[in-house]
Amino acid sequence: MIPKPGASRLVATCELPQATVTIASEMMPGPFERREVVVIVNPAAHNAAKRKALAAANEWLRDHGWKAEWAETSEAGEAKAVAAMAAEHRVPLVFVCGGDGTLNEAVNGLAGSETAVSVIPSGTVNLWAREMGLLKKPAEAVRLAVQGVRRRIDLGRAGSRYFLSQVSFGVDAAVVQRVSHGMKGRLGAAAYALSAARQAMAYRGSRVTLSLDGETRSARTLMVVAGNTRIYAGLTKITPDAIVDDGQLDVCVYEGRGRWDTVRLATLTLLRRHQGSSRVQLKRVRHLRIASEKPFPAQLDGEALADSPAEVSVAAGALWVMTPRRLRSPLFSLPPAPP
Repeated sequence: MIPKPGASRLVATCELPQATVTIASEMMPGPFERREVVVIVNPAAHNAAKRKALAAANEWLRDHGWKAEWAETSEAGEAKAVAAMAAEHRVPLVFVCGGDGTLNEAVNGLAGSETAVSVIPSGTVNLWAREMGLLKKPAEAVRLAVQGVRRRIDLGRAGSRYFLSQVSFGVDAAVVQRVSHGMKGRLGAAAYALSAARQAMAYRGSRVTLSLDGETRSARTLMVVAGNTRIYAGLTKITPDAIVDDGQLDVCVYEGRGRWDTVRLATLTLLRRHQGSSRVQLKRVRHLRIASEKPFPAQLDGEALADSPAEVSVAAGALWVMTPRRLRSPLFSLPPAPP
């Protein structure tokens, strides 16, 4: 058993309601000798998974010889604590049942460890689940992960925080900052759309100086995105050529002044034509320094940051993930680890 981390409540599997699940596939061999998992559940996530569906996932694990411990979070920081404790006890796999923010917390607890992570989608956008083809019911998401392959991937690091998908600065971070958890819980993705409409009319670019692997440039800037992955906001791809295991981040810089630049560049981005604009610069780097003449809001994996980090870098090979065995994605350049 993993000891309780802080106030987290570890939920014994016997407390879950019983359900029946039928998966129409043969059992494939997996990469694990020790069949233990920890499942971190954020019950406050938008589109939170139903307890009956989680019970079905638990039953599938039990029927296939897995021991699962369930940790339900109740406040910020608990997912990181549970994940770190799982890594300390060498649990081979952690599932995160929550949104991108909960996954980010868990990743920060697992970075640099041998414990792998996968997801049971339950949130507003679920960027990593989309990238991995895991927008599935809980039992199916669990099956695809435990029968899948292990891959070592990079993480980004912004200040003292790791990120899995992106860190961004400027207008989109201002959008995220103005969406409260209560508003997101009530409206889901629509909360971001409303905030984006307001910011498009009000936000003004500022003079920003960037150092991209030592190459310095200065311009009036609306937004800077450092992407480790490709999908952005579940709608488009700002860093469409990002590779998650190449030891680099893809940085996209949007230059502009005010509302018309914002609207025009946002439209090009939604149409995936922003790379052709003279106002958009893309560069692959290992290290980014950023300085702005005025406060430059920041967000990391969909969560607003109180302080805007001055440095962003790549932590190459910092995380193990489980991906579906049949996944074929240009996001990866390296083969999976051998069984």
